[in-house]
Amino acid sequence: MSSTKIMSAILTNTGHVLTKKGNIIHISIARMINSKTLINQKSIDEPVNIGVPQPEPDKIQAAVLKEFSKPLLIENVEPPQIQHKNNEVLIDVHYCALNGPDILQMRNAYTSTTTLPKILGYEVGGKILQISEGAKAKAKADGLKIGDYVVALNKLHSRGLAQQCIADITDIWKVPSSSKLVDSVCILENYMTALIGLEKKAHLEENEMVLVNVGLGGVALAAVDIAANVFRAQVIGVSATEEKAIHVREKGAFASLAFNDKKLVKKIKEFAAERGIEGVFDGTEGEKFKQILDCFTKVYGDNFSSDILRDDNFSIVVEHLSRQGRLIIAGFVPREEDNRNEMKNSLIPSGINLREYKMENYESYREVGQDVLQYYEEGLIKPSYSFITGLYNVNEAVSCISNMKCFGKVIINLKQPNTINEK
Repeated sequence: MSSTKIMSAILTNTGHVLTKKGNIIHISIARMINSKTLINQKSIDEPVNIGVPQPEPDKIQAAVLKEFSKPLLIENVEPPQIQHKNNEVLIDVHYCALNGPDILQMRNAYTSTTTLPKILGYEVGGKILQISEGAKAKAKADGLKIGDYVVALNKLHSRGLAQQCIADITDIWKVPSSSKLVDSVCILENYMTALIGLEKKAHLEENEMVLVNVGLGGVALAAVDIAANVFRAQVIGVSATEEKAIHVREKGAFASLAFNDKKLVKKIKEFAAERGIEGVFDGTEGEKFKQILDCFTKVYGDNFSSDILRDDNFSIVVEHLSRQGRLIIAGFVPREEDNRNEMKNSLIPSGINLREYKMENYESYREVGQDVLQYYEEGLIKPSYSFITGLYNVNEAVSCISNMKCFGKVIINLKQPNTINEK
């Protein structure tokens, strides 16, 4: 038995608290009150050891947000009940991705109101336990039945950081097997957003040049993957650090740069010249291109963390280079309201919002979700995740995202809640 499994067994059977620094695992005995370990109330930006209650019959365990800017608490809660008049499905949750909007809700800084207590987590993978009467016709049309493995983009109901959750059947897609669940949980939000931008907004074609401002990963990294490996485009990636630029190169970008304001324009000139595109920064069109570039690279400023955690600031702009073709620019842009005065004479691209897109283009929304899962099944794309950790270590995952240390998805394992940072 591995040391990690041994330590997990100890944690399960005793009141010990387990922490990890580097490769060293430390065990300390915690005081117990009402059969629950005391909680060290740090901010969400710091890793924290939390108490874990013993499971109770007829209840499920969940990570619950009880107070803004404080750690999530593990609690035994009542299992959700589907409403048969609605289009609902009950899911046995295996994995839940932790995303930027979850962190913003913990800070009470999201675009919509967060009511406490709340169970976060909206990108979910698991198995169908029950289908409501209202959802049966749709389930039959989609070939879904009880026992099927599915992924859900569950922004309507959330509650993915629990052992069971309710999802609307219009927000779930079938997965071939349980072995595909981890990767599939990494796909929906990021890859759907990127595909809508590149295919539906920019109408990307093979061999076109795409400049992706990757920033710290997420949807822009998915855009590199899709552009390079599905559309066979020529991708230039710009990232926050050289370490992250290496990941972008591995995704198939023909050029990958760590952001440097002084060198970026020079490098783009060189790449454009290699492709026979001359004078990309010349004249009025060149000034417009610089303005667009400035829009995207503002996220590398000092106060960009809230921007980078949002789920509606990935944008696509198509820049026509006279007679020499097009250049597609994709990536993160700051929020418009934060820069209205500063950039009133500048171009501010609008972000792609999956919730709005579903309302306006439902059939396309469903098709895009199916397409990205198909690309994955065919081996064209390869989702990235930083690590998988158990439900009991959820606050370590929160800290990783909050402090911008994760380049890929962070996945919470609900079936093995003691898991510690497995790659």
